[in-house]
Amino acid sequence: MARPTPAEADAYIASEWPNQNFGAESLFLGYNLAGTDNFGAERMLLYFDVQGHVPQGVVINEARLNLHLNFSSPQDDEPMGTILRRLCSTWSESEVTWNREPVWHEIRAEAEVGSLVDVWYEWEITTLVEDWLAETYPNHGVEIIGDEAVQQRERAFDSRETTNEFYPRLVVDYTDYADDQPPDVEVDPLPAFVDRDFTVAWSGDDAGGAGIASYDVQYRVDGGDWADWIEDATYTSAVFAAGEDGRFYEFRARGEDRAGNVEAYGAPEASTTVDARPPTAVVDPLPTITNSTSFTVSWTGHDDGSGIQYYDVQYRYNDGDWTLWQDQTIGASTEFNAMDDGLYEFEARAVDNVNAQEDFRGEAEASIIVDAEAPFVEPRVWVPLVVRGR
Repeated sequence: MARPTPAEADAYIASEWPNQNFGAESLFLGYNLAGTDNFGAERMLLYFDVQGHVPQGVVINEARLNLHLNFSSPQDDEPMGTILRRLCSTWSESEVTWNREPVWHEIRAEAEVGSLVDVWYEWEITTLVEDWLAETYPNHGVEIIGDEAVQQRERAFDSRETTNEFYPRLVVDYTDYADDQPPDVEVDPLPAFVDRDFTVAWSGDDAGGAGIASYDVQYRVDGGDWADWIEDATYTSAVFAAGEDGRFYEFRARGEDRAGNVEAYGAPEASTTVDARPPTAVVDPLPTITNSTSFTVSWTGHDDGSGIQYYDVQYRYNDGDWTLWQDQTIGASTEFNAMDDGLYEFEARAVDNVNAQEDFRGEAEASIIVDAEAPFVEPRVWVPLVVRGR
């Protein structure tokens, strides 16, 4: 449904007539430097009773402010750029002047106005109308500002006092879903353990038909008080950063639909524990020497959180470079086949189920001498010398 809303108040103000009210005339924009009057910079102010013409709970599809141009100077001028600002203080059509200009805020629309008269020009202000209806900001109307360089360059539009059909209007196209049901939003399940930075996602639907407009997400730590994390978001996932090791995190979400229905927060919908410490692994002790070229190497690991996912084991021969021997193995032992006689050293590391990885330090955790070719070296047994006193 598209409903035109006529202006409830409109006026223009002029910098060179700072105390003069122009609330009952055409709406001038730009800069006037013609003739002896010289009005200077000219700005337009308009107010529409949006709340009185658009029902609560509807979904705004589009909102456009339409003005009808009746005068242009110069006649064959290039298009004039304009900005539309939200007003944030009250004003009166019959009293507003340049010196009593209401306070304006951010730019909410831009448009170009050509010099061809008897043409409608429009400013798209859908989100501003949504904000007014949601009472995000009070509705004090808008101010339109054009090219205010010192020159003769102005436009004039029909005002609401016009006795024809060319009055200023706000055309709001909306859909009334008769939706009085809040959305149903939940946080997606999380794994039992996560790394320090992890992604939380949420999703939902709106049975009433208006559609979800935004999401809020809360969290709590170790069963404590709930805290706001995500507010008024249109996205459906975010990274929760800097989680603390060993802490238990819970999440819940709610949605607001485009008809203004807000879901109530409920119980925790997803939970996880942060596992930020890497696991540890060590190669088990080996005999000092062996006469076989094949022997078993074993290792053990420990992780307080998510558990060990796999091991890497490296070795080096006669103090040479380290070589990766077991890559991402889930086993805890295997046979090692020596190439030649000599000293073999081993080191292990572990990676847990959240991919936290222990670093190799390049230090032997177990070593063994292989002596498989005769003559064999016998390990020496040192007997301490004891001198008896006389």
